[in-house]
Amino acid sequence: MIKIDKELDTMEENVLKMGQKVVRMHEKVVQALNSPNKEIELEIVQSDDIINHLEEEINDQAVRSLALLSPVASDLRKVVADIKIASELERIGDYAKNISIFLIKHDDMDASILDYAQAMEKGFIAMLQETMTCYESRDIDTAFEIPEKDKEINVLYKELKEKIRHDDSSYLVEHIFEISSMLRNIERAGDHTKNICEHIIYMIKGQHYDFG
Repeated sequence: MIKIDKELDTMEENVLKMGQKVVRMHEKVVQALNSPNKEIELEIVQSDDIINHLEEEINDQAVRSLALLSPVASDLRKVVADIKIASELERIGDYAKNISIFLIKHDDMDASILDYAQAMEKGFIAMLQETMTCYESRDIDTAFEIPEKDKEINVLYKELKEKIRHDDSSYLVEHIFEISSMLRNIERAGDHTKNICEHIIYMIKGQHYDFG
């Protein structure tokens, strides 16, 4: 039991470390949206390799736990949940990278779009931070509440899509697909954070929930 507990504790430390680094990537995205900076944008892109490495490390730990340590049901749920949470965090890190690649190519964005994107990012970051705190503290009540906050991000996303749709400036017309795709990254990051809440609930209660 001591060996499996140690392995699970190490996995959890890596999941939390991964969450912190993903949050930091998105905080840098807010910086870049507020004041375009190629150095920061490149740092975000390069950080994705660290996130990928952490996911691989967590998966390796999970394999060792399943193959060698014969975890009981609750420990098995923990292993499965950590694998899934690491996968969600990896995708959320990818979204920060995607936004940064867009910003590297487009340094003349409309100010109102940047303002909306910052608001979406800040709402998402708060949501992810609370989710990772919830994971660490096993706070199941909060795990049920957090997904509601994704609606605020979706409202901003819809408002901005409408603005873009009715704006006839040549820049927006020319780049509307790329801009929409960039914003979609933030919206999808919120969706993956809801998924993490589902995995936390499964880890604690052994029940599956779908927050849509």
